[in-house]
Amino acid sequence: MKVDAVETIVCDAGWRNYYFLKLSTDNGIVGWSEYDEGFGSPGVTAVIEQLKHRLIGQDVNAHERFVQLANSLTRPAPGSVIGQAIGCLENALLDAKAKALGVPCYELLGGKVRDKARVYWSHCPTWRINHPKFYGPAVKDLDGVRATAAEARERGFTALKTNLFIHDEDEPYAWRAGFAIPFLPELTVDKRLIRNIRTHLEALREGAGPDMGLLIDFNFNAKPEGLIRVLKELADLDLFWVEIDMANPRSLADVRRHSPHPISSCETLIGMRSFLPYFEHQAMDVAIIDAVWNGVWQATKIAALAEAHEINVAPHNFYGDLCTMMNAHFAAVVPNLHIMEADIDRLPWESELYTHSPEYKAGFLIIPDRPGWGTEPIEEALRARPPKVTGGLLQYKRS
Repeated sequence: MKVDAVETIVCDAGWRNYYFLKLSTDNGIVGWSEYDEGFGSPGVTAVIEQLKHRLIGQDVNAHERFVQLANSLTRPAPGSVIGQAIGCLENALLDAKAKALGVPCYELLGGKVRDKARVYWSHCPTWRINHPKFYGPAVKDLDGVRATAAEARERGFTALKTNLFIHDEDEPYAWRAGFAIPFLPELTVDKRLIRNIRTHLEALREGAGPDMGLLIDFNFNAKPEGLIRVLKELADLDLFWVEIDMANPRSLADVRRHSPHPISSCETLIGMRSFLPYFEHQAMDVAIIDAVWNGVWQATKIAALAEAHEINVAPHNFYGDLCTMMNAHFAAVVPNLHIMEADIDRLPWESELYTHSPEYKAGFLIIPDRPGWGTEPIEEALRARPPKVTGGLLQYKRS
């Protein structure tokens, strides 16, 4: 079975776009994957267009050979959007190979060790604050924060993750200085920000109750000095983890030594060599792996490296439903899975894009047993929703 054609399709997704790769073969089987350009990764499509010429005509089953070839051809500029494009192509090859064999993708990865994966409700209530036009009910105050947390509990979820918000103005808004919202390259932390973070977390706890796992994502929004100050101020709160992105593993390890809460990190890294210094410096308690960026096959290698360092892993997953299904197969096979990220707030029409949507029961994602990823994008539905010009970090501005 040979690769016959590679095509990218972009679809409107409300406040952003969804990106898909369709890989056709000479025997009629189609492999799909999803990727992203909105999360600081403009240009992935252009790299795919360059790499596909070395993939067309090649054996679908030899996905490891293609990854090694693509890495060699791009060696002077590894990782980043090039790594994401390679991962996207690998994921489509896995889907096509599994479909040809009539098995779920997890069978290619060693077979599943679990039938379901515990998930946390991610961006809760972030999407309802940032994008009330698309996700409701809109959250306009702390009562709305409490209500969303209560909803998560009532729907059976046992953990939720939130972000940084300012609440002491007319309406809450996100604090994302690491992404230039506001533009604050020094990434300093002041008492007002600390006070608002605490207020937000306390409201979530009041709504969710004492048993809900609370996760908070600091992203790249502070330097070690400020993070240590914040963590000391939050020492009395019961937090599941504090998520931090940091380019220096030694600095992150220092933050971890000062933290009263577990630290998770590494969601933006690509390749085992990038993860290794973080493991060696014991920089985090949980390693977050983006299997969409790395490719699911390569991501399992990173998870094995984490296991060798006695570290559990969690998939980075805030894209569309196809990505959730792709990550489900990763979560099914890695023995050191801690928990899985999932965006529970979805667009009202999102299920129309796929033959099957993710299935959640009592806070767990059920691992699909259908061939390939377990769902098929409906091409006509994707093309019926052409992409918007705007969407993603490059276009977003706080109004």
